Amino acid sequence: MGQPNESLREARSRTASRRAPGEPMSRSELASAVSSWLWRETGKRHDLDPHLLAKWERGAVRRPSAPYRAALRAVLGASSDAELGFPETPSAADEISAEAASDPTGSGAAENGPPADADFVASLHGAIAQFVRMDSLLGSGEVVDAVVRRFRDAQRVLASGRYRVEVERDLEAATAELGEVAGWMLIDAQRDEEARLLNAEALMLAQIAGDTSMQWFILSNQALASTHCGRHRESLRIAQRFSDDERLPGRVRALFDVRRARALGKLGATSDAERAFDRARATVDDGISERDPAWTWWVDEQVVSGHQGLMYARAGDPVRALPYLAESAEGAAQVADYRWGLYIHRANLFDALLAARDLGEAERTALEIFPMVGQVASAATEAVLHRAVSRVPGEALPSTLSDVLDHIRHRLPPR
Repeated sequence: MGQPNESLREARSRTASRRAPGEPMSRSELASAVSSWLWRETGKRHDLDPHLLAKWERGAVRRPSAPYRAALRAVLGASSDAELGFPETPSAADEISAEAASDPTGSGAAENGPPADADFVASLHGAIAQFVRMDSLLGSGEVVDAVVRRFRDAQRVLASGRYRVEVERDLEAATAELGEVAGWMLIDAQRDEEARLLNAEALMLAQIAGDTSMQWFILSNQALASTHCGRHRESLRIAQRFSDDERLPGRVRALFDVRRARALGKLGATSDAERAFDRARATVDDGISERDPAWTWWVDEQVVSGHQGLMYARAGDPVRALPYLAESAEGAAQVADYRWGLYIHRANLFDALLAARDLGEAERTALEIFPMVGQVASAATEAVLHRAVSRVPGEALPSTLSDVLDHIRHRLPPR
């Protein structure tokens, strides 16, 4: 191994994080910024792995390939490779190592290697599990672009026909599931139009594969996304079609009842929305049955209460929303390794507490939220917190609440 590249590490450390103001840019953030720059400038997708970036900083690879060097110079504000500690002339080992590591998703193998087989399908399932865990712990902002790229890579395998016939259906189903994960993260990243397009592609794959359960999951996500971007009637049409179908498993119907209720609430039909929430709650209280898909484990009282509270809060009745939002935040705190869920549920509660002028509880909740700001990357949650801190008028506030509000403002990424 070569000498550590202190110049590259110091250049990254000098560059301010866009996600956590006052903090240096992390390797993960720099990797995303480099990949984004290359996409904008070249029209080609790159998936720079933070682990490869760590190799460059350790000196295991002394000189990345030319596109990566150009992107690093642009993102880190360097005028030359030398400023970033890269030698003028690469060794053969450097070039081989850089090129081999620049395609960690295996897309090159899809075009030039052996046909995708059962091991390739298993690798997609492994990636899905890893992405879901990272989202739960770190938020979608840390992984969403990598998930989308992995979905596109799997699509290219299907389009190329370079797979064994016997794994075709499993490959389609795994790619559809990967698309569901990517679509969900795009919703959390507030990239609703991208989510809409990707959900449609994933839905088609699930239909071709005959995976009815995944079709339900994707459509429930799209119903939520449609509500977020103002397509309330579309959301209602999707949700009604499935929430009224007694043939569906209970928790799937409960989820569509929640989506239906949110759309009805947006359309001003509060009484109808409350009845849909009541149906969902009664179904959830019956427990999980053998017919419920594995992915419905998270469809519980916490989800129903959280969305009912949000309906009241968005309708301008934060006092009525508070017990529901408090229940959902308390429920999220009981789930292991679910920092994203805890973050967004606490943020929704905090926003409603400030709107209701319950400053004592707002202070307590703010102290719980502050350590998570900048540590969990969720654009949807950050939007809630921006709205919350903007609610505070110029009047005097308890000193602790005033201080923590200032800290949250400074740590939130810019809008």
